Parts: sequence; C-alpha cells; structure tokens
Amino acid sequence: MFYRVHQFIQAFFPQIDSSEIKWAMNNLSPGACSLFLKQSRSEQRHALDVAKSIMKHQHAVSNSEFQNLLTAALLHDCGKSIVSIRLWHRVFIVLMQKMPQCIWSRLETSQTIFALPLEIATHHAAWGGCLAQEAGLNPEICLLIREHHAPNTELGSILANADNAH
Repeated sequence: MFYRVHQFIQAFFPQIDSSEIKWAMNNLSPGACSLFLKQSRSEQRHALDVAKSIMKHQHAVSNSEFQNLLTAALLHDCGKSIVSIRLWHRVFIVLMQKMPQCIWSRLETSQTIFALPLEIATHHAAWGGCLAQEAGLNPEICLLIREHHAPNTELGSILANADNAH
C-alpha cells in the first residue's frame, strides 16, 4: 500500500534533477533523446528509476546488451507520449490491474471514459516500439520496448522486473 501511495505522489509531483536528465541524454542516441524528452515528467521520472535499477545488471550481460537494456529502460513507456494521460487514468489503470481480463476487455472496447486509459495500458508498448523504430533505434531495443509487459527473453525479463519495481 505504501508503495502505491509513494507512486501516486511521484506521479503527481515528479522530481527530476538536471543531472539526471544530462545522464539520460549521455546514454541515448539523438533520436532516443528526442523520444525521452517527449515523455511527460512523471514518465521521465519512472524511466530514470527503471534505468537505475538496470544498472545493477551491467556486469551480467554484454556491453551491447546492457546499452540496449538501458536505452529500452529510458524509453519503455514512450508510447504513452502519443496521447494525453491524466492522473486519474494512471490511478484507474492500477486499480484495474486486479480485475479479471473479461472486465478489462469489456471496458476497453466500450464507448465510455474508461476505454482510453485501458487502451493506453494495453497498446502503449506496441506504440513505443513503433516510435523507437521510426527514430532509427536498433531492432533489439524496439523489441524490448514492445515486450516490456510480456517479455520473451532474459533481457526482456530484466526490464519487466525493473519496471514492475517502480
């Protein structure tokens, strides 16, 4: 419960130091920098936290795998940048994660105010993978972003675990 309260406060009042933005920019290609900066402040805060969690895996994978993983961590939710997400959307998505899939699906396809947040939650990973591809990022990064909620690789599992921790 405390974790969710902390998460809510961070989403409402995201605190990012300029040194953290500089660190992210130093670890991203120009196209990736653009995607990072298009994210909301709360998504940037979350991405930085996920990337910091990834740092502990630096010596467990190759240098290229680590760089792909770090880039994907900083951009994994960039697909959310194509829509306007309100705080109540975030809260609603968290609450709905405990509901049966049939209820989620019914609401997502409805013509109600509840459809948009669920559509964002369902599709942002695919949207982010497309944005990363359009930005010229390598296919491994695009795949990590696309699959960050349903990983099929060891690297994907590392990213998903880091994402779920924040």
